[in-house]
Amino acid sequence: MSDFFKNHKFSILLLLTGIAFYGSFAYDLNRADFIKLISLYTGLFFISFKLIQLEKNNFWLLAGTAVLFRFVFIAATPNLSQDFYRFIWDGQLILDGINPYLSVPNDFSPALSLRQQNLIEGMGSLSAGNFTSYPPVNQLLFAISTFLGGKGILGSVIAMRVFIILADLGTLYFGRKLLLKLNLPGHQIFWFILNPFIIIELTGNLHFEGVMLFFLTWSIYLLHQKKWIWSAILLGISVS
Repeated sequence: MSDFFKNHKFSILLLLTGIAFYGSFAYDLNRADFIKLISLYTGLFFISFKLIQLEKNNFWLLAGTAVLFRFVFIAATPNLSQDFYRFIWDGQLILDGINPYLSVPNDFSPALSLRQQNLIEGMGSLSAGNFTSYPPVNQLLFAISTFLGGKGILGSVIAMRVFIILADLGTLYFGRKLLLKLNLPGHQIFWFILNPFIIIELTGNLHFEGVMLFFLTWSIYLLHQKKWIWSAILLGISVS
């Protein structure tokens, strides 16, 4: 163990610095503070670049780092996007037996609970005044996350975040396998998995493109294996 720390001390320092930076991004960033935002982004890109450069042959260290960076956000309320309020709203409608595609949130006024009022206020007037734009697989995940989260908004946020993290890990798994099948360096998948933009926008701000990319990557891998029927099914799920 001592030899490991000795041989990887700079990488460990980068890892700890990255955790601190992501922590600041998740829990101590005002979205209007552009200087702090761009400084954290720049620092995190440098950290990811150096980690991949130094540890490209150490899969488990890079994979563990990717997981740790994501779990920094686990209890954070997204501070660069308010879309998650609409996700929870749609999920709750499904749990209540209401089709989310047939109404807009503002239609439910004025008979709203305090939680519903908070969701509408959080999602903003644009979202509250329009029909939902999220496709069926998204809606299923919204409903499951809202169910798992109970009555609290943060609980639903955590449940959605876990789904997105698991999807990224699936992309790491199938993406690396696909690269190796194509005789490309397996560590190249970390240019995606450790990319600060990916971590912040998907795990941090709860955007479900990460789930879409997981099914897409899995589909391409199966297509390469000539399992085109399952590949087509997964591509359809990705689109949905």
